[in-house]
Amino acid sequence: MTEETLLKKLELYYNKIKNPTYIVGNWIIVNDDLYHKYKNKLNISSINSILHSENYSIIVFETKKQYYAVKYSSNFVCIRESDNEYNLITDDYDLLGINKKIIHINQEETNNNITIIDLAKDLGWKLGKKAKKDFEQFD
Repeated sequence: MTEETLLKKLELYYNKIKNPTYIVGNWIIVNDDLYHKYKNKLNISSINSILHSENYSIIVFETKKQYYAVKYSSNFVCIRESDNEYNLITDDYDLLGINKKIIHINQEETNNNITIIDLAKDLGWKLGKKAKKDFEQFD
């Protein structure tokens, strides 16, 4: 990603944070196109892996047609989509939303125990039976 492209994205995100079109639960949606693309349309069929670090988690899952990686914490949600698992490693994430609680400095720290089930519920994603079983095995 070029510096110019990054600056344009950051400006778009900043403008969306100041004047959001959508607020879903505690999430300010900063990319309306992604929100519309996935809202009530993402049916997670299986979870391939979950990686937890101190500051964020990454979940790799698939639907019947695509592979996805979602990087998230209690502060942000990013997503990337690919036709194959390999490109999930090399492609860039797109920021989908940020937690509105982090904008207000005087508020309490946000909950760090967010799960993909919480995100799916907030963003209208559906988890199939196998995906729910997979999630239990990973966590």
